[in-house]
Amino acid sequence: MKRADEISSVACVGGGTIGFSWAALFARHGLRVNIYDVSDALLRRAGSELRSAYDTLVNAGLMTVEEASAALDKISLTADLTEALRDVDFVQESGPERYAIKREIYRELDRLAPPDIVLASSTSAMLMTEIQSATARPERCVVAHPYNPPHIVPSVEIVPGEATSLETVEIARDFMARMGRVPVVACKECRGHIVNHMQAVLFREAIWLVGNGVATVEEIDLAFRTGPGLRWALMGPFMVGSLTSPGGLRDILIDGKLNHRQEDDIPSRVEREAPPRTAENEREWARECVAQMEAALADADMEQVKKWRDRKLLQIMDVLASD
Repeated sequence: MKRADEISSVACVGGGTIGFSWAALFARHGLRVNIYDVSDALLRRAGSELRSAYDTLVNAGLMTVEEASAALDKISLTADLTEALRDVDFVQESGPERYAIKREIYRELDRLAPPDIVLASSTSAMLMTEIQSATARPERCVVAHPYNPPHIVPSVEIVPGEATSLETVEIARDFMARMGRVPVVACKECRGHIVNHMQAVLFREAIWLVGNGVATVEEIDLAFRTGPGLRWALMGPFMVGSLTSPGGLRDILIDGKLNHRQEDDIPSRVEREAPPRTAENEREWARECVAQMEAALADADMEQVKKWRDRKLLQIMDVLASD
């Protein structure tokens, strides 16, 4: 198979929110990139997003105008999958999150892509074991899941399926490291991988709080942005826990000193009276969260919000790099 240091060209299959961002990263590192999507309209949008991404990096002083122009010159847009896959050294797939669609995409990738390259998926929650079952070479298929946007945020989860070879995992890990990312290799696969598995728990509890009138979506976002979000930018949950109590993580996980559900604790009225977590109730709570968030963003220019996000992420990363 193509080694990480031999990769000079990449096919980004899917040019949406994640796909164009991968392309921006790869081209910035000097690789030739083919972006495939199913329509000219989607490809035009990908081109616009690419220019916007590079504008942000230029304004942050991370690229010159000339470097951004050179990177854009390395990117080709095509609605022809055969053309996108011709002579590439690595595939990064970012298609829709549906097993039927993923399997069909991988069936075509397996048929059309060079036989000696890695086929990586950006899937945020799906099992590679189920996706790679559609291919004749399942050993070369692996999850390489970024945290959005991948051209800025360094974390990439490398998750093998049951048939994925160790060589494939190592190539994907080393290639992402070469791209300046921080590869995190999972020992086993599970739905949601590592980050989204944990993030789903947080979302469920946030939705419960809104649905039961404890707080609004704006107050919950504010609390996390100005509280745990600051610590989580520096440390993971286990390190945060280790610094929270004099006894470290043992106090929290073993002795339960900070457990808000101690046996002698008194549940609040909302906990006593809250309806059960049925699927129907959770959907209703979710609808309330969506309604509140849509109202809050009714007058917002979401493209400007994304630009603000990316600028702030770069500033945070600059602080982290200063150590």
